[in-house]
Amino acid sequence: NLVNFANCFGITDSKYVGPEEEGVIACHAYANAYTIKSLYTLAPGAKFVQNGEERMLVKNPRMILHAGNKYNWEGCVDVKPGDKLTATAKFGKVWLVEANMMLFVELITKIKNQNNEPVCNVVVTAGIRKGGY
Repeated sequence: NLVNFANCFGITDSKYVGPEEEGVIACHAYANAYTIKSLYTLAPGAKFVQNGEERMLVKNPRMILHAGNKYNWEGCVDVKPGDKLTATAKFGKVWLVEANMMLFVELITKIKNQNNEPVCNVVVTAGIRKGGY
């Protein structure tokens, strides 16, 4: 639950660790919980066209490495207990580091609640090791 999550980080602000009936909200660190899940859910299903044929971007999901997040909460509402969150994403930059043949991709991810209100916008960067793409 949201309160236990905040407690594990030592957060003491009552808006994050108070009683749910008093309107507790998720701390921003909670975004890691749904952002990482979206990466490992959305990236393996990504397709692209190569040499005129459509194929999966990720051939081996075990080769995906989370490389970082850039969060933006501008215009977003707070996550509350019971919210149902949905992630959608599109690809941003894609680049290859030839020294180790690591392919990096940015997923521009939008997280919304059940009322279609934005709760977080995040650019997730992932690395895909050689053999995984």
